[in-house]
Amino acid sequence: MLSTCRVQALFLTGLLASGTTMACSKTPDRTPATESAASAEPAATPTDSTMRPDEKQDTTSADSTAARTPVAAQAAKIKLPKPSIDPGRKPARETRPRPAANPAGDSSATGQADPAKTAPAAATASASAGTQSQWLKYDAASNTATFELIAGPFNFNGYTSGAATLTLPPKANVVLNFVNKDGTPHSAEVIPGDGPIPNAAVDPAIPRAYTNKVLEGLPQEGSDVMRFSVPETGTYRIFCGVPGHGLGGMWIWMKVDPAAKAASFGPTKS
Repeated sequence: MLSTCRVQALFLTGLLASGTTMACSKTPDRTPATESAASAEPAATPTDSTMRPDEKQDTTSADSTAARTPVAAQAAKIKLPKPSIDPGRKPARETRPRPAANPAGDSSATGQADPAKTAPAAATASASAGTQSQWLKYDAASNTATFELIAGPFNFNGYTSGAATLTLPPKANVVLNFVNKDGTPHSAEVIPGDGPIPNAAVDPAIPRAYTNKVLEGLPQEGSDVMRFSVPETGTYRIFCGVPGHGLGGMWIWMKVDPAAKAASFGPTKS
């Protein structure tokens, strides 16, 4: 019994001694490892096993964004051409509609008048309108024709020997504003349209249809106004009453036309 207890005691003492020895030997070995881990700790990167799932996602997104930034910047600077569906096809040219050919010069096809054809007609109409507006005014409401009768060098308004005609509608009220633009005295009188032309002033064919000083004439820039009414029809002459003037060709026609709707003045129609 005693020997057995001693053996056990020795065995326990040996175990304690060996455990102490092992503890002492392990302590110095662990210290360098701790220092190396501490020194390397700032550069350590967390591993997937030590990170939470949300931290892994943020890190991956940040890494991919950083990696894509240079490529995206370069791609933004470079303008890539648009892909062509058919590289061999040439771009279509813009075409404009051509006007239809009009070899015959017919203006009905294009809706435009031929300048060569319309120019003479326009010039004639313009001259006629200018003459009407320059010398003659007609008021349809009062059936009144106002005419500027201008005496020139042995002519009226540039016409002689019945080359012009003042046409009036029936029962028109007439106002003849006479003015002498010639250095020679002249007058005006309405005489019958038939028969020979007298040498000097005679009785007027229409009452009050004559100027002052009908025989001796009015001087240069002298003027007078004749106001009278015409019948439903008739043919007359506007005649210079100064001796020899009318007979020498200083006269024009004045006609009352039952078919006329307005007054007009122009070259006498043959």
